[in-house]
Amino acid sequence: MAPKFLTIIVWMLLTLDLVFLMDVPKLHIFGFPEGVELGGSVQILCNLNKGSLPVKFSWTKDGMPISEKEGIETGIFNDRSSILVIQSVSYVNMGNYTCVVRNDKGSDSHTAQLIIPAPPFWKEQPKDTEAVHGQSASLHCGIGGYPRPKITWKKAYGTQSKDFLVVHNEYKKTILENGTLVIDSLKEADEGVYTCEAENGVGEGIQATVRLSVHAPPTVTSVKRRTSAKRGETAVIECEITGEQPLLVSWEKDGTKLTMPFTRFETYEEANGKGVKATLLISNVQRRDQGNYLCSVQNDYGSVKDVTALTVQEPPESPSDVKVISVNSRSAQVIWGAPSGISTSIKQFVIMFWKNSKVSGKLHQVSLTSTETSTLLRDLQPGNEYTVQLLAENDVGRGDPSDPVTFETKEEEPEAPPVDVEVEAADSHTLQISWKPPPTDTWNGQLKGYHVGYKVEGSASQLAYETVIKTNLREEKTLLRNLRPSTRYSVAVNAFNSAGDGPASEEIVTSTLNGDPPQSPEVKVKNVSQTSVTIMWSPRVNSDASVEQYVLEYVDTDQNKQEFHAPGSHKEYCIEGLESGQRYSIRVAAYNMFGRGDFSPSLVVITEGNARVPGYEPIVHETPFYFRLYFVIPVVASVTVILCVIVVAWACLKRAHYIEGRKAQLYVSYQQRLTYVPPSEISRDSRAVDAAYDIPWDVPNGGGSMGRDRSSYVKLKQGQNYV
Repeated sequence: MAPKFLTIIVWMLLTLDLVFLMDVPKLHIFGFPEGVELGGSVQILCNLNKGSLPVKFSWTKDGMPISEKEGIETGIFNDRSSILVIQSVSYVNMGNYTCVVRNDKGSDSHTAQLIIPAPPFWKEQPKDTEAVHGQSASLHCGIGGYPRPKITWKKAYGTQSKDFLVVHNEYKKTILENGTLVIDSLKEADEGVYTCEAENGVGEGIQATVRLSVHAPPTVTSVKRRTSAKRGETAVIECEITGEQPLLVSWEKDGTKLTMPFTRFETYEEANGKGVKATLLISNVQRRDQGNYLCSVQNDYGSVKDVTALTVQEPPESPSDVKVISVNSRSAQVIWGAPSGISTSIKQFVIMFWKNSKVSGKLHQVSLTSTETSTLLRDLQPGNEYTVQLLAENDVGRGDPSDPVTFETKEEEPEAPPVDVEVEAADSHTLQISWKPPPTDTWNGQLKGYHVGYKVEGSASQLAYETVIKTNLREEKTLLRNLRPSTRYSVAVNAFNSAGDGPASEEIVTSTLNGDPPQSPEVKVKNVSQTSVTIMWSPRVNSDASVEQYVLEYVDTDQNKQEFHAPGSHKEYCIEGLESGQRYSIRVAAYNMFGRGDFSPSLVVITEGNARVPGYEPIVHETPFYFRLYFVIPVVASVTVILCVIVVAWACLKRAHYIEGRKAQLYVSYQQRLTYVPPSEISRDSRAVDAAYDIPWDVPNGGGSMGRDRSSYVKLKQGQNYV
């Protein structure tokens, strides 16, 4: 191992010594011979002057690797030389040739220039050029030759284009080193014929003539930046354009293209020597027509746009940001901002306000100066809703009103008492009080209800009060209960709202009764035919006073009401002259010396016949009527199966067609047999003495404690049956 290791170390040291002992290569200076002619051949050697071998040679032309396509060959002549050969010299072979040599120690290079005297020749022949007005144009004139040719540009002038002027480097015009003529910011005057000439003293010079065409893109030469028209008149917007034809004109409003035909809009173009005059007409100008109108023009060489702002002279916009602040019971402050938009000077503001009510409120208008931004509304009514609007006025007229603003004034106590207060004794312990609300314009807010005050007449104690919540009825009612019998009471009523109580009505003195009116009798139907109904009733004894008379009331399908009176000794009544197949609602009330009692629950009776009541559908009850006893006829044994089927079908039909809603008893006539359906609930009528009651049957003239006119007796109706 040791000898081998030592051998490797020795070899490495020797190699390093050899590297350190190498010299950097250095070339001999060389060059192309003089008198090289076109078509001839030429060769040069690149020789190593000094430097350690081995070395490597390479060639470049004008800094680029040499291509065989150029007819140039390179090769190794010997270990210390490289050769470059051009078999047939041409103009393309002219240039700088560089030989590079390298070894492990470094490199060296030398460059020789191949020059061939040659007259000017075209590398790139000029061509006709088209350019756009305002842009740049480049007229190329690529010329070769040695010595380097001198290039001159000339421009023809005159109608015959035979006379030329030399073009010099000046403002907007530059001749580059490669012979290209550059013209900036082209104008119509730059259009024409140009000639490029070149010469270098070798042979004859060359020249070429080209034409520069300058095309004109659209240009707006005249347009009004702002124009105006009164509302209802015709607005005219004009746009004068120059440029190369054809010119395509279009219009836009606030970014939206106007496609013709367009309502109230019309366009037309008038050609002139240099371009087009485009006009937009807007007939019957409206507020919505105000805005920015864009005239857009284009041709094959560009486009241009210009804007005209149209102002519609019209009444001003609505005042902005209208608010109501500092609202009290009888005043409110209104503030607002100036109208937005473009309009002529404002002359004044007009404020309008009115009270919101079912009946149209009176409109109030107040004129204000154009500098005011607030005002105080006075003489308002408390607790009422008002609406306020503002509008501005200028020389053209009044603008649209602002959005309505609604506000409500604060409430005050009602100013007036309830009206038409009446107090009646309902029984020995109850007084019925009725009244109507105060006039609406005295409420000063929304009525919440009423306080009914009462006390024993002449008593030093304070009034006791009962609260009655307001309803939407025209007349309010309440009952004062648990009072002393046969006692005189003073009663007064006042209305109240959220702010407090209003004034009380005048006190009314009324006495409770010594006894109570009778209870409602128990009423049943005895018989029903096609034209009559017989009812019977049983009185309920709840008072020491005997029944003096009965009042019977019935109502037909058309809500026509009829009343009959019967003496207190009667317990039955026959109503005749009815229509067949019709529905009637019947009820009975009893009178005694203390007044009329409650009506009995209504009985609904349908007379015999085929007439059908429109819109009437009877109630179907759970127990079929054909199971009831009154339907069992004496000839049951002779009823056949077929008859039973008919009866059952008939019962189902009656069940589907005779419905009585909710609170009434229902009686249906079928061959003098009656069905009675108990009422689902019993309603209680007012205990007030009925207004239709005229005279009790068996009370002497002027007698009794009811305070009614009893100067005559009621006669029985002729042709009636009484029991």
